[in-house]
Amino acid sequence: MKLAFLKTGNEKGVNRHILSLLDYFRSKGVEVREFELDHEDVQRTINDILEFSPTFSMDINSTGMIVGQQEQNKVPMCDAFGFVHVSIFTDDPLLYFPILLEIRHANNFLPVVCDLKYADSLKLLGINKGLFYITPFLDQKSMKHPSGDKDIQTVFVGPVVDPQIIARQVVDTLPQYAVPLFFEVGEFMFRNPEVPVFVASEYILSMFQQSFQEQIDEWRREKPEEYLRFLNDVSIYATFRKRWYILSFLEGINLKILGDFQGELMEGHELIDADSHEDFLEVFDRSYMAVLSFPFNMPSGIGFTPLEVGFMGCAPVIDYRMTLPGFLTPGSECITYLPLDRADIEEKLLYYLEHLDEALSIGQSLRDKVLEKFSPEDRGEFLLGVFEQILNQASKNT
Repeated sequence: MKLAFLKTGNEKGVNRHILSLLDYFRSKGVEVREFELDHEDVQRTINDILEFSPTFSMDINSTGMIVGQQEQNKVPMCDAFGFVHVSIFTDDPLLYFPILLEIRHANNFLPVVCDLKYADSLKLLGINKGLFYITPFLDQKSMKHPSGDKDIQTVFVGPVVDPQIIARQVVDTLPQYAVPLFFEVGEFMFRNPEVPVFVASEYILSMFQQSFQEQIDEWRREKPEEYLRFLNDVSIYATFRKRWYILSFLEGINLKILGDFQGELMEGHELIDADSHEDFLEVFDRSYMAVLSFPFNMPSGIGFTPLEVGFMGCAPVIDYRMTLPGFLTPGSECITYLPLDRADIEEKLLYYLEHLDEALSIGQSLRDKVLEKFSPEDRGEFLLGVFEQILNQASKNT
């Protein structure tokens, strides 16, 4: 079995953990070769891949998918040359709609999602064929060992942007008639944090007059890419609306903000510079607690960041949703809050600020859980089994 991994520069940050799957495949006898996708000379990359003659190719978030032109049709390279292309989605496929729209009819495309709800995004984009799911995991080799020295009580993990900044940027790009829909859907998602954007948009749209609904239907029918970009912009707006709201009622509490910040800093809050992912890990290592707010492009899973927080022995303070207990146990492996309940998060933070030993214990419990349950070996074994099933089925059909 041969596997070609297409590197696009997208393998940084949390995506670097996916590279540990390549090490696992190599340990099981798979011949793995990595290819840098040169967008200025794609043909050279194609030639190199064809010379290697892979059984499978792989990338992260479909960024390495190569599409050619055959007469009037777009043809993915995997279909043209008869190998299976595997994309592992660490992020919402909706964010990558341009390439996914081009390959929605591909026969040899195999999506692997790290959040079950990403299947709905793929379906929205016209990709209705089989997919597989793996939970997030950590490559311990890419993590630093925690020192155990804590000098930061609470850090808020960004990025954080004043939602009005996002709104001004988006409104300038939208048709004027779509602006009210943008704000109504964004506010509905803010008030209902577990509702995905395409569900929220359909529900809110149904509340408008028939003539407005017809106008929006015509817009998304004639310019589907504009509408998909609109959905992504609403999700981004709602994410920062929620984060800004949480920070607003933590004003006055000594809080460090980690990551990009745009807006007016509130009383008691201080920015921590982080130029690299290693900087983030160092701050997690120094912190008793890290306040996290799930982005809307992570609708039901746990993501990679809470696992990194826990690996460093830091207790994640995380917004509760119904799927969370399937990954972490609230109260012993994480601290949860209700994102719209001001009293809840204030009480939780104040309690653990007075009982830092309990926060430290939660961070250690999560670290133990991550080391035991969130390693790449199980995921690699599962995917290798999938690959072998595909090859076995193909041999029976020939």
